[in-house]
Amino acid sequence: MKTTLMSAAAVLALSCASALAADLGARPVYTKAPMMAPVPVFDWTGFYIGAHAGYGWADATYSDPRATPGWSLNNKMNGGLFGGQLGYNVQLGNFVLGVEGEASWSGISGGATDVAPFAGDAYDTKMKWLAMGTGKLGVAFDRAMLYAKGGAVWADTEYNYNAVGFGPSSASKTRFGWTVGAGVEYAFAPNWSAKLEYNYLDFGKKTIDIVPLANGFTADIDQTAHLVKIGINYRFGGPVVARY
Repeated sequence: MKTTLMSAAAVLALSCASALAADLGARPVYTKAPMMAPVPVFDWTGFYIGAHAGYGWADATYSDPRATPGWSLNNKMNGGLFGGQLGYNVQLGNFVLGVEGEASWSGISGGATDVAPFAGDAYDTKMKWLAMGTGKLGVAFDRAMLYAKGGAVWADTEYNYNAVGFGPSSASKTRFGWTVGAGVEYAFAPNWSAKLEYNYLDFGKKTIDIVPLANGFTADIDQTAHLVKIGINYRFGGPVVARY
């Protein structure tokens, strides 16, 4: 009798434990969330070197208020250019600060002929090379960057004058002025980028003594130019950084 009661109690205890486990349900299994893959972010910081080519158009307005008040002649020029640039960028958040120097051979040239009061006198102006030193401020959108730039510009310019009945005269001067511009640049590889850029150049008005070969004169020449360039840069900066 005693053995039978103990057996019945054991069966009852096991039944209660099973019922309680069923009421509690299965214990949930927790797993660690997978780590997100890093998102690559391009960094524009570093030294770079590159090349460019483009097209320019310019004006050289001649006047001679000392000898002929009110007279002026606009000598329009155009032509291609190519050269190289080097610089350094540093990226701070989305902003990019930089400095750049560049030099270009220029084929920008053109001539004009006076109609009055010196009918037939010919003027020819050639911008033979250009150099710029500029600062740059950009806004980066990962691999794309919009930027503005400004600074100093130099242009080696040749002025030719051919007076009817007297023959040719010429002078070559290095003009100094200021420039502003804007552009867009895109990094198509970790260290390579391509750009499209516009520059406005203003050399102001300068008195030029055109050296006589047969006959020369002194003129005030106001000179400006516009440039559109495409270019490619190789950057020596570090690798693309990762952001989680």
